[in-house]
Amino acid sequence: MATTKKPSPKKAAKPAVKPTAKPKAKPKPKPMPRKIARSKTPPSMSLENYLGKTQIFMLKTREKQTIIKEMLQKLEKLGKLENSDRYYAQVIHRESLENTGIGAGLAIPHARTDSVASFTTVLGVSEEGIDYQSYDGVPVRYVLLSIFPTEMSTKYLYLVGMMARIFSSAEKRVKIDEAGTPAKIFAVLAKDAKEYFESISEKTEETAEKAESLAGVPSSDLDLLIRLDSLYHLLDEGNTSDSLNGKIDQIKRLIDNRSLTYYERMRKKCQNPFSIIEKNSCSGCHLEIPPIYLKQIKESKGISVCSHCGRFLIII
Repeated sequence: MATTKKPSPKKAAKPAVKPTAKPKAKPKPKPMPRKIARSKTPPSMSLENYLGKTQIFMLKTREKQTIIKEMLQKLEKLGKLENSDRYYAQVIHRESLENTGIGAGLAIPHARTDSVASFTTVLGVSEEGIDYQSYDGVPVRYVLLSIFPTEMSTKYLYLVGMMARIFSSAEKRVKIDEAGTPAKIFAVLAKDAKEYFESISEKTEETAEKAESLAGVPSSDLDLLIRLDSLYHLLDEGNTSDSLNGKIDQIKRLIDNRSLTYYERMRKKCQNPFSIIEKNSCSGCHLEIPPIYLKQIKESKGISVCSHCGRFLIII
């Protein structure tokens, strides 16, 4: 008997799978505008590192001695000094050695004493002017009183150098005079100080570029240059003997052309092209040598020059 095949059950049709939609790409974030880095005056080279806003005030007295007392008392009120009377005699003694009225309406009375631990200064402003017996005879309107320990003499020289440069400009003096109030005077001085320190930085970079030409010159050349300089001094004093000129030519032949060229350029620029490093400062320009550069100088086997004045540096 023939068997019939049972029809196989139909497989259920699979439900149609809808294609999954691709996730929309997130829009790329717009690039942020790039900020241009602006150079800022380092904190150590800003006015506030030397003279704060509260350290400028209007003077009430007009006599030199009473003004110095008034300014010392101001420092004591600001908490910068203890027992201001003890420093009065020191400042007056310094004045007796040399009048600190440096001209252009500015005076810089000061005392260097190790009885203080930090540098402190105050600027007194006189509306009418003071007969300070300055060398130029101009009445003093601005008195910068400073008290500092010996180890901070360089910082003091920085401040005085800056103030002297600012007050040497008649245009800048007029702006300071017109400012009138301590707050406005501070704002004008802060701007002038920034310009001054930036100009120093530019000169430092120029000197550094010139000094690069001395890279690789052995330190033995420095000894030869010092000997050459002593012979040139004899020549300047009128000794024009053939023997002296012969020695000069002989030493010049032993010196690297790079250091010789640099020496001759510096000799024209300043009377003494050499400087000793004293208390981490150049004895030629009295400015502090940056610690990083000082470390490089001590480790170097070549010739080094001051980044401020360009003089050859001698380590003793």
